[in-house]
Amino acid sequence: MTSQRLLSFSLACATLVGGGLLAQDNPTPGNTDLTGIPAPRGIYYRAAGGWVSLSHTVLMPLWDERAAALEILNVGSDHTITQLPGRHAGIQIASDVRPTFYLHGITPADLYLVRAVSKADYRELRMIASRHFWEWAHFRDKDVTDFGIEAVNGDIVAIKPVADLKPGEYTLASVMGRDYLWLRLGFDFGILGGRAGQ
Repeated sequence: MTSQRLLSFSLACATLVGGGLLAQDNPTPGNTDLTGIPAPRGIYYRAAGGWVSLSHTVLMPLWDERAAALEILNVGSDHTITQLPGRHAGIQIASDVRPTFYLHGITPADLYLVRAVSKADYRELRMIASRHFWEWAHFRDKDVTDFGIEAVNGDIVAIKPVADLKPGEYTLASVMGRDYLWLRLGFDFGILGGRAGQ
């Protein structure tokens, strides 16, 4: 067997073993009803009245109060912010503090569940900028919540926070696509914590 064929065979075996381990750790839900889930690519939540689509915004990190001279010299604060329009997301979840979201055609590979801060008329995500131009800013650890992933059906994946979410505003930040790793979309929602909402 040539070295190229041996490498291809090894990669195929690793893929099969890795896929088996992923399926074992994240079993497919038995009774997940996807009836009526919208066809377009997006992130969806099943509310009492049916499926709702999380709206999205392109996340653009901007320097936070960093003078132009400091930016030219590459010194000073490394913090950046990105803003989401409106004080609250359009989707507000009242009674489910560990909601399940369904990603349709969106990979969970580079997905983050991030808490946002509400300001007077917008929401803000704070990040730490990288010194590498082509590397995207990083979310702060204290703002990120872990979630579990379950394969559901075809290109639909379910994600659910591993812990209860506190009342507030959140964003699921996803890469735009494999060819646009430096662009992220923020799919936003809010947790009301018992007050009226979806």
